Amino acid sequence: MMGGSEMVAGLLVRTEPKKTKEVYRQLKDMEGVANIVNVFGRYDMVLMIRALDLDAASKLISKIREVDGIIYTETLIIAPPPD
Repeated sequence: MMGGSEMVAGLLVRTEPKKTKEVYRQLKDMEGVANIVNVFGRYDMVLMIRALDLDAASKLISKIREVDGIIYTETLIIAPPPD
């Protein structure tokens, strides 16, 4: 799942209704976005992001939040499996 000190997080994203396609296009090739899927429900898409550390993840999440059409995000830091 995680190699070395790399961290992985899930990002739940809610978009403006008419901007979901454009948001997807802007995010799919963004450096650090490992995977992106559209979903039904409270959120419109789920991103998996990879970063070297928490500081890099924070910068990436801030960059994602600046994308026009994103109205809300929730970040889920992936925890290591229990022993």
